[in-house]
Amino acid sequence: MGINVVTECSYCYGLNIKLRKIVASNGVLYISWYCLTCNHWAENPVKWRQHYPLEQYLSQWNKTLDDIPAIESYIGSKPCLICGAPGEEHHWAPRAYREEFGENWMHWTTEYLCPFHHQQWHNIVTPALVTHNTKDQK
Repeated sequence: MGINVVTECSYCYGLNIKLRKIVASNGVLYISWYCLTCNHWAENPVKWRQHYPLEQYLSQWNKTLDDIPAIESYIGSKPCLICGAPGEEHHWAPRAYREEFGENWMHWTTEYLCPFHHQQWHNIVTPALVTHNTKDQK
């Protein structure tokens, strides 16, 4: 069918793996396999799935991309701190460095940035983030 079906979580080795999505502020869907046992994306690093093979895969059960439950949706979120476009919540302590910060990373200040300014921030401030070995990248 052209889709890699993940059957075991790479974090907890659980078997309760389902397709889940994130809806970006611009409506773009990011879809991958998610572990409902440990609440992590089931692969490390996360492999976002192409829509066309997913649509074919889901059609076996008369399902569409709209039938995949969303883990997060940024539609209608607060505006970008820089330009006012629809924003996505941004942790100043990057989630990818969760192990280094410990659980306190979640309590660090957040702000809303549009996808462009969010990516720009990472390109300037955290260039190593792209290659950092992490268990919790989004």
